[in-house]
Order: sequence, then C-alpha cells, then structure tokens
Amino acid sequence: MPRLFITSLLTLIATTSAFAEDQIVKINGAIISGQIISEDGDAVVLSIRGIELRIPMSEIREIVRDEEDAPASAEASEPSSSAPMGEMQKAEFSNKWERRMDASGNPVPLVAIIPVGTEGREQVGTDIVPEVYEAMIPVLRDMQPDYVVFRVNCNDKRENGYWYQVKREEASMLNDFDLLGEIADVWHNRFEDEGIYAQPICWVEDAVGSSAVLSLSFCDLYTSSEATIGGLQGAAQMFERVRSDENTYGKYREAFLGMFRGPLELGRIRCDGAGHDNALLDALVYPDMRLSATWQGRSVKWELNRKGSYIVDDNDKSAVEFSAKEAGDFLISKGMADDLDDLLLLHELVDFDLDDTSCQEVFDDYSEDWRKALAECKTAIEEMQELQAGVGPSDAMRQAQFRLTRMKKILRMMNRYSAVALRCQMEFGLSKLGLEVQIEQLEEQIRAMRSNDRGRQGGRGGAPRGGGRGIGGR
Repeated sequence: MPRLFITSLLTLIATTSAFAEDQIVKINGAIISGQIISEDGDAVVLSIRGIELRIPMSEIREIVRDEEDAPASAEASEPSSSAPMGEMQKAEFSNKWERRMDASGNPVPLVAIIPVGTEGREQVGTDIVPEVYEAMIPVLRDMQPDYVVFRVNCNDKRENGYWYQVKREEASMLNDFDLLGEIADVWHNRFEDEGIYAQPICWVEDAVGSSAVLSLSFCDLYTSSEATIGGLQGAAQMFERVRSDENTYGKYREAFLGMFRGPLELGRIRCDGAGHDNALLDALVYPDMRLSATWQGRSVKWELNRKGSYIVDDNDKSAVEFSAKEAGDFLISKGMADDLDDLLLLHELVDFDLDDTSCQEVFDDYSEDWRKALAECKTAIEEMQELQAGVGPSDAMRQAQFRLTRMKKILRMMNRYSAVALRCQMEFGLSKLGLEVQIEQLEEQIRAMRSNDRGRQGGRGGAPRGGGRGIGGR
C-alpha cells in the first residue's frame, strides 16, 4: 500500500530542531522553527535552512522568540484515538487517498511523485516511454493529487546510450526521436484530458541525455545541487556521416531539431509563452553552436552567437551543459532543493501528504516486464542461431515450424512493449515490419512443403487406372 501521510517538513522541524532561534505556533497546534527575519501586521517571514517562508498572521496562534520557552506541540498532546484497530484499518482501506483536513477545514495538499528514470532504469525510449505514463493515468485519476512532482534521474553516461546509437533504418530513427513529443504530450495534455488537474513540478536530480529535453518542457523546473542538464551532444553525431553533403546534412539537422523542439514548443503553450527558447536547445545539441545570454527582467534572451551580454559557450568542440548553479543563474531553473521537503517549501507547502510509491510501482513493473520480454526474445534468437549450427530438429518441416514459433513469439513481445521493439531493432536488426514479412514467407514455405508432402503421398497410394478387367471382365 502506498506510503501516505508521511511526516512532513513541519513535523520534522518541530521534533528535531533543538537549535532553532524562533518558533511559530500555528492555529492547528503545529510548530515551525527557524529564524524570524521580518514581520508586519500581515505575515511573518521565517528563514529555514536558507529558504524564506512567509506565514500569514491569520494562521499564527503564537510567536515564541528564542529567549522564551518553546511550547509543546498541540498535536503531540492530543490523546490517541480510542477506536478499535479493526475500525481504524477499515477506514484506512476504504479510501487510501482520503484527504486529511487542516484546522480550518481545508484539505491538506496531496503530492504524488512520478519517476522519470531511476538509476539503472533510465533509458529514454525503453524505460521512459509514453505507455508507462499512460498506465499511471488510472492511478492518478483515483488519487487526484494537488501536485505531481516529475522526479528526473537520467544520465546516459551511467548506462549505454541506446538512444543515440545509429539505428539500422533511418525511418525508425525518426520515429524513435518522435517519442519525446509523445511522452511530453501524455504529461502535459493527456493527464488533463483524463481529469488529472494537479500542478506539475519538474525536479531534476540528473538530466543528461534526452531527459534534458523533456525537463525543459516544464514551467516549474527545479534542480538538486548536484544536477546536470545537457549531454545531448551525442544526438548530433548520427548525422556526421552525411556532413560532407551540405544539402543532405542541413535537411537531416533541421528535421532532427524539429523533433527535439516539439516538447519545448508544447511547454511554451502550457506556460503561456514563458517556456524555454529553441536557441537554448540547439546549443545543448550541437557542438559548433555558440551561445550567449542577455537578461531581460526575469527572463533570458538566448542567441546562437557572441552578441549577448554574457557569453555562455564559446567552444565549437563540445555542446553546452549546465550545472545546477548555472541553470539557476540563467533562469533555466527556479531554484535548488536537495530533498522533497525543501522543494515543496519553495512552493510554500509545509503541511502536505505524500504518495511516492503508487506511480513508482507502475514504473518498476513496466521496467521489469519489458526486460523479461527482451530476455525471452534473446533466447528465441539464440535458439534459431543454434538451429543453423545443426542443433535441433533435422528435417526441413520441423525446422521451419521451429523458426516460425520463435519469430511469432518475438513479434508478440515487440507489439506488447515498444521498448522491446526498439531494442530488438538496435541490437539484432529486427524490425516489426521485417519480422512480419519473414513470418509470411515462412508460413508460405510451410504450406508449400505440406502441399508437396500430400502430393507425394497421393502418388504412392493411388491404384493404377486402366489395364484391369473390372467387374465381370475376362
């Protein structure tokens, strides 16, 4: 069962912050500890681990200065429920996302975590595909969270960069890259179409590779202090083989950038035009593009030249990448947070409930299932290779049937999981279309062999006609 209603930052501070100078006692009895940096008739501003939190006076029951004795939490002094355990469990399971109310009778915000990769399971196009997020829709629709945090933890440098390997067929390569737009469409459009109206927040722990493009589709983008955004240079390398043909190279390059720009364009629509600029993405992809920036209020104008007020990248040998600090300086991100409590505190969420397991379970199940299916495909391919080496049935009919059953099994796995289809094509040169053609040819071959067998059997078993005397003959 998902771990809901975990101890929030509010409770953590109230129970462990023995060294805080000041404490705010809210009307619901909860205590927030930190340092008061300003106050007026409307609100008190409290500094907590360097993050400023504004607490309206209407929510405050008491302010305790550092020289005063800190009060005990009213929540801690409340007597425990006397309801029997059976009744408590029944109420808990009747609705696992039943909303808790604060002292004012308002529902406490519910936050859901949506994984965008976990270490070792971070391949865009295999682990991170549209269908895994479509599978989360029923869960999120039942849950109805107020916020969904897309937790991005993808680094192509930690694992083989399958996304950027040169595909065996150019048409499939274009379809593969179009997956980015399909994923962004599920996040930004399909969720809302399915009645999920939670506010999205992107929290980047690492976005090295295609996940950087997906991250830049969000209005509210934050990073951890050790995050990196970039690593897209490898995507441009697939077109190096046509660089000598200027016309072809230019067309490839523009088509590719057009697909990569799709998520950013969708993000700008969702952000009412305030999303990230195409020039930023182009510089993240291509090593030979310079990048400069000019601050314009609370936005940055990006230029692919040296004309901006600050030259971000003047190196034509490698594409630009951004550290967490640089992402903040250039307003790519809105701030840094190293844990979920700090992240939500930036949205002035102190008291909240959390579901960080439901969507993770869907993600993990899909990751395990497609890997098992891929392993079955590899086994089937190895068995067909052994057949060519003389291992297995010896007669032609049984060999053909042996290959047919294994090809059909591979095709079923490819149709079921787009990840398997992509990996089979990249690792074994097997496309779904090519496999379907082979299956048709093999089925025709088996039908022909059966027809020939029936013909031979009919020729051997039939009695000769003519020459006999027949009934009553001499």
